[in-house]
Amino acid sequence: MDVDGSAISGEIDQNLLLQFSCMNTTDREELIGQMQRLLGPSLNYNTASFFLDMSNWNLQAAICCYLDYSLPPKLPSMSLKEAQNQETAVTPGSCFEQSWSIANTGAEAWPGSCRLIQAGGEQFDATPTYVPPLPPGHSTTVTMKLTAPSSPGAHRGYFHLVTDKGDQIGDTLWVEITVESEMTIALTEQLAALPVPSRRLELDEGISQVPSQDDQMC
Repeated sequence: MDVDGSAISGEIDQNLLLQFSCMNTTDREELIGQMQRLLGPSLNYNTASFFLDMSNWNLQAAICCYLDYSLPPKLPSMSLKEAQNQETAVTPGSCFEQSWSIANTGAEAWPGSCRLIQAGGEQFDATPTYVPPLPPGHSTTVTMKLTAPSSPGAHRGYFHLVTDKGDQIGDTLWVEITVESEMTIALTEQLAALPVPSRRLELDEGISQVPSQDDQMC
């Protein structure tokens, strides 16, 4: 009986090995299909197979690896605290400075590759300005040298803090100025320099305009 039992046991072991071998191949196909169903139709068969094979056919590990590879990195945070406009009215083509007070409102420090660039609006010939690394909760002031447009009127430009890959960080910054001729600016300054009549003078003038009682009787 023992000999016969050993023979039967050997046959069962061989059959189990064959079944597990077939199941293993089937499981891989099923894992690939599950990964494609979970991550959507954009994930093709070869990509799913690659990440599963790299993760030793662990579905959860393969999905994590794929997401780490495909999803964009988490960006730092930035908020505008105050815009400090040096000039409100400038002459055509003149140079001026614009400063912004900005803060790192995120949980990660800004990398040293961040820079401030013009992203839209009127062109102010802005040169990208690199911003030093800033720890979370800290603020800094960044200043750009700009050139006013040549045409008179109100002009606005928009600026972004970006990473080395061009991804925007935080709020959109802006500058708004009015371009006026030198004659208009000079006239405005002259008018502003004129003395303002005192309150007493205004009261005296008001009293002098009130008719006397004799005038009223006539």
